Amino acid sequence: MSDKCIVCGKSGDRHHVIHKSEGGLDTPLNYICLCPEHHRGPMGPHQNPEVDLYYKLEIQKKIEETFSRKYYSAIEIRQISQISNSNLKKFMKTTRLHKEGYDRNDLIFFLMGGNLYRNDYMDEFLTEKYSY
Repeated sequence: MSDKCIVCGKSGDRHHVIHKSEGGLDTPLNYICLCPEHHRGPMGPHQNPEVDLYYKLEIQKKIEETFSRKYYSAIEIRQISQISNSNLKKFMKTTRLHKEGYDRNDLIFFLMGGNLYRNDYMDEFLTEKYSY
């Protein structure tokens, strides 16, 4: 992972897009790099719900593109997502194993901390924010 902020290119730190308090995991699929200003400043995801939602939608899209097949084996999930063995075991315990493998949709839901986001959430958010 680059140590440059994805917004301005300054030196930055790892940000968990799906926050650990939201069930986010320590995996490169859940990281972006943000400088202190774009991380915790007024336009950062910790202070601005719109920015937070935008990053969540982007990460979900990245995960959906990364896991494009319908089924995956546990070994493939571990290799591709780089989640810890303990998180892989948690996923395997809470998810149905089909004869073809683990379902992509269950995996995406797990990697997103048990939430899925739709693009129209952003439209709803903006409508609420700017309606009088």
